[in-house]
Amino acid sequence: MRKCETWRRITLLFGLILSPLALIACSTRATIPTVSDDAVESLIRTEAARIISVSEDKQHLSEYQIFLSDFPRKDVLGMSIGNRRIYISHELAKLASRRPFHLWLLRQTLAHEIAHETAGHARQSSSAALALGPFARTVSNTDIGLPANVTLRNYSAEKELEADAKGLQYWAKLGWDCRIWVRILQNFEKQNYTGDTLHRTDERLRRAKAVCPTDDAA
Repeated sequence: MRKCETWRRITLLFGLILSPLALIACSTRATIPTVSDDAVESLIRTEAARIISVSEDKQHLSEYQIFLSDFPRKDVLGMSIGNRRIYISHELAKLASRRPFHLWLLRQTLAHEIAHETAGHARQSSSAALALGPFARTVSNTDIGLPANVTLRNYSAEKELEADAKGLQYWAKLGWDCRIWVRILQNFEKQNYTGDTLHRTDERLRRAKAVCPTDDAA
């Protein structure tokens, strides 16, 4: 029992610390494997609909497709691939259905991924960067359940920061406390996670604090 609990803590720690690495665009015709789970599918679609309803894309709400995936690499929390298609970690969604902390982590993930979609980042191939940063190099096609011959593209650091900014705007429109978003990034820093070339924790946190001042001691 203790061994199982220890493993769970390790898994959740990596899921939290490495969640920025999950923000990867996929340009491919291959299909990411999905799973069915009615209870948590209802949760993520409800939460996604709330965010989309305050976005610039609200008139296209019915066109969004939100899928669950058991990514082989468990620290991948979500990804957008264009055409209003978003994949969310099944494990994160299950935890979000039971625990408030993970519900907010899910909301952050959804807001960020929806922002990528509303900004049209998947269509802007000129802004894509191929495997930049030490951690980005470790994310392979097979990590998300795709064949080895499929090409993955990472969004540029500028696009990642733009998605954060837009995601925070959606949170504000919904009346959600932006300090929760900030504290998630502060948690990255407390765990000595500095990010990579595309997801620098210090810069993400600096940008978030600029629009959401908060007490660092909180």
